[in-house]
Amino acid sequence: MKKLILLLLLGYIHTFAQTSRYDSLWNNAAVEKRIADGIEKNRKGDFTLLFPNLKGNAQIEIQQVKHEFQFGSNIFMLKGFKTDAENQRYEEVFKSLFNTACVPFYWKDLEPEQGKPRFAANSAFIYRRPPPDLVLDFCQKNGITPKGHTLVWDNTAHAVPTWLTKDTSKIQPFIDARIKTLAERYGSQVKTWDVVNEVLADHPNVPMPPDYALKAFKAAQKYYPASTRLFINEVTTLSWQNYHRDYTPYKLLIENLKHKGARIGGIGLQFHFFSEPLHHDVAAGKAMRPEDLFKALDLYGQFNLPLHVSEITIPTLPNTKEGLENQAKMTRNFYRLWFSHAAVEAIIWWNVADGTAVAGEDKWRGGFLDEALQPKPSYHALNSLINQEWKTQINTSVTGKSYSFRGFYGEYVAKITVNGKTVEKRFVVGKNQPKELNITGL
Repeated sequence: MKKLILLLLLGYIHTFAQTSRYDSLWNNAAVEKRIADGIEKNRKGDFTLLFPNLKGNAQIEIQQVKHEFQFGSNIFMLKGFKTDAENQRYEEVFKSLFNTACVPFYWKDLEPEQGKPRFAANSAFIYRRPPPDLVLDFCQKNGITPKGHTLVWDNTAHAVPTWLTKDTSKIQPFIDARIKTLAERYGSQVKTWDVVNEVLADHPNVPMPPDYALKAFKAAQKYYPASTRLFINEVTTLSWQNYHRDYTPYKLLIENLKHKGARIGGIGLQFHFFSEPLHHDVAAGKAMRPEDLFKALDLYGQFNLPLHVSEITIPTLPNTKEGLENQAKMTRNFYRLWFSHAAVEAIIWWNVADGTAVAGEDKWRGGFLDEALQPKPSYHALNSLINQEWKTQINTSVTGKSYSFRGFYGEYVAKITVNGKTVEKRFVVGKNQPKELNITGL
């Protein structure tokens, strides 16, 4: 009996470990070539600095200060910790990694009492639900792009207010009024919204109006500015695993909504490992393989809409040194693949720190900081990619009238020094941006 238990335990532990099969899938030459070629082609561009009046030698320092690509996380713990030091630490880490923030607009906690929404920064505290005004002020001050999440979701635990009527014939006016109010108050600040969330993973026992997803898009289209991007967002299994080529359910849902007049402006693909069997299969090279991820991205990329890997939880399993390294390796592999794909616009981690997930999800330890807000190996993996490998920095000298380079898309600062005099210029490297900058005054 003891031998049987030991064998079972060894088998259980082994399923957590990343196998040689997992490594062989990600180290495959064809996979690596597609990733490397995709990053080079889709995330970088050529640029030339012109110095028509330069005489002699110039020292050039070129530094990328912001990504065009959207690296983000939810910002649900802004001012949500018990001490000022913890809150400051959270903010500094957030700013150091991310240029995009997923802002909570969950109806249940935004308007817990009918007619008394918690918009203002000084609104009553609710854990993981900072008031929108507080979050948007932080975003504006730090050059972070906000994304609103979510307008309509049929989830009673997180989204449906307790005061909302159960009469499906009377719910739609309340939904329309909510969308109108948010559009009037935040439409000029928040340009990207998840209109509906998890439609395919619906709750059939929750009262909702017929065709509520389509009606949500129609209301958003009516009240938000035409430039607002209206996203649809779906759960992990239906985004990545339930693949049936042209008959994939999520693809069919999007086509159906578009056919009926929904102006879908982007597609969200959640990526939560809320299942030990799923995590085991990934670690064993049986699920979420590179070929699986590419197939899904290629499929949804056919819509010619921006794709967001919208909510990421990669567990620390087991909670050991091995589990920490597993999480970091997966993080690096997944991010490189997503970043390489032309259709992907944003990658959004979910919970920054362990111990801050919604009830029931903390057991996955899906943060890249631990409970003390100290970095895990996954943090170093993210930081290395976002702030080192994928940021262009150049320091060189030139004697000619121009200097050309290839860099990652984003905002740059160039400092050109000649005979002790420095001229500083800001510019953007982007697909639809000018490819040259004329610098005089040297």
